[in-house]
Amino acid sequence: MSLENAKENLKEFGKELNLELAFDENNTCILGIDDDYSLHITYEPNSQRLYLYSPLLDGLPKDDKTKLKLYERLLEGSMLGGQMAGGGVGVATKEELILVHSTITMEHAVSSALRAYAPIFLEMVERWRKICKDLSEGRAESPSDKKTDAQPMMPRPGAHGSQGFIKI
Repeated sequence: MSLENAKENLKEFGKELNLELAFDENNTCILGIDDDYSLHITYEPNSQRLYLYSPLLDGLPKDDKTKLKLYERLLEGSMLGGQMAGGGVGVATKEELILVHSTITMEHAVSSALRAYAPIFLEMVERWRKICKDLSEGRAESPSDKKTDAQPMMPRPGAHGSQGFIKI
């Protein structure tokens, strides 16, 4: 049932792009984005999840100080998925590759889940590709790169108009 749902999600996403998309023998579909990077969509049957992942940077900085700054920024941005569209980031040091990833559980997802989420994911990928490139080349981030899309989960005590935290 979940595999069929994943296939339907991929089909609906393809309609949005005017493409006929399908999974290969490894349950993966790879889309080239602007000849610059790729979006990988993989269905994993054991977890019933659709994985979306994309490279942020090919080749890590050689300078340890620059690499540390890059890693710190990635960890900061991935805290609770706040700046990673709910997903996370991983580093394959031997392959010198940084990937950003997210999942959609297919067990009960609507057929438009991928179509709705993919643009948000791709916008985040483009933003983080720029941040990673700038940091790895020794350029400082612009203030707009540091903005967070995350909203506080609960009001702060004493915040304007707030009654503080709700007791449970």
